[in-house]
Amino acid sequence: MKPTTDGEPSETATILQTGELDSPGRAKDSELREWLDEWRWWLGGAVILSAVWAIQVLRTGTRFYWPIGPLGVWAAVLVAVAIWPRREKR
Repeated sequence: MKPTTDGEPSETATILQTGELDSPGRAKDSELREWLDEWRWWLGGAVILSAVWAIQVLRTGTRFYWPIGPLGVWAAVLVAVAIWPRREKR
C-alpha cells in the first residue's frame, strides 16, 4: 500500500486493511444484518416451540396452537424495533 505524501496510509489503504468504512450506508447495512439475525433467532424459536406443540398434540390431542402467544409478542417487538425511531449515538 502506498503511503500518502505525509507518510500516512491513504484512506483507501486504511479501509482495505481494516475492512471498516464509516459511512451511513455501511451503518444501515449493519443494522439490517442485526435485525435479520434477530428474525433468524425468532425462526429458530418458532421451530422449537412448534416441535414442543406437535409432541403435545400427539400425546394429548389438544389442537390449540399455544406458541402463537410468545411468537406473536416476540415478532411485535422485532417489528417495533424496525419502525421505532432510534436515538443517535453521541
